[in-house]
Amino acid sequence: MTYRPQLDSLRAIAVIGVMASHFLPRVDRLAPLGGMGVRLFFVLSGFLITSILLSYGDRPLGSALKTFYARRVLRIFPLFYFVLAVAALLDISVVRESLGWHLAYLSNAFIYRQGTWQGAVSHFWSLAVEEQFYLVWPWLVLGLAPARAMWIAGAMAVAAPVTVLLNPHPMASVLPTSCLDSLGLGALLAWPASRPGVMRWGARAGLPVLAASLAGRYLAVGGALADVGVAVGTSLVSAWLVGRAAEGFAGMTGRVLELRPLMYLGTISYGVYVYHAFVPYLMGRLFGAWGTAPSDWPWRFAVLSAVTIALASVSWRVLERPMLRLKARFV
Repeated sequence: MTYRPQLDSLRAIAVIGVMASHFLPRVDRLAPLGGMGVRLFFVLSGFLITSILLSYGDRPLGSALKTFYARRVLRIFPLFYFVLAVAALLDISVVRESLGWHLAYLSNAFIYRQGTWQGAVSHFWSLAVEEQFYLVWPWLVLGLAPARAMWIAGAMAVAAPVTVLLNPHPMASVLPTSCLDSLGLGALLAWPASRPGVMRWGARAGLPVLAASLAGRYLAVGGALADVGVAVGTSLVSAWLVGRAAEGFAGMTGRVLELRPLMYLGTISYGVYVYHAFVPYLMGRLFGAWGTAPSDWPWRFAVLSAVTIALASVSWRVLERPMLRLKARFV
């Protein structure tokens, strides 16, 4: 039984980490909170999407796929394409120059091709990875026996770190193959047969791997191995957190994860994630001196976060929630 309120709070924690990474770079030098937040998002996505697919039971494959993709389109496309349209109308150069890539959900391929992050559209890479995952994974879950699908998810979790280590490209981490460990671990949580083992590994190995890798990254030792270790450690810890939150944390942890502001932030977290990278640009247009403010000032982080959350709240009420009501047509 999925205990969704606490999962919403995990989304909030993930998006706070992303905003801290982008609005307060000094924090990111201590720990890559943005990348860690995205890994938590991936584990959540793998778990929830696989749970949804398994809930279709013995429905015909065509009917199940139609329902799944229709509901995903209603959740993801309206906001994403709205933001792209507004950014293009505002003549944001990086959007105008790469619009076709983003329209096709190939932002990660564009960033990989350029070999460096691309400003206001850099965060779109993770949305592209998820869409690419959705193109393949439903067919495997719905078309294969559960044991075989679980085996594939486990193979994904093991193979992904290896693909990153074998690829010397500086942006190898944005490829979908590089993220399959997080998505695979999340997917394994959806099957009752594999959930206990994943949570056990997450609890026992996640923190030691993450702590050692963060230390190596901070001390500038280990290179790519330390970066991969941070991703793997974060994915393992996230798998334990997601599994426990799905069952429902008790005690103080449960009460914190059920705080209404935290759950609300999780509810609108998709909008927060999509909008946040454009907010500094918009603030710079409105207040010219804003662009010269030191990027590590805490008050700047607070203002940018507040503006982002306000935009996402309006977007949720005006655009996203009305579109989500249409999902009732595809039950």
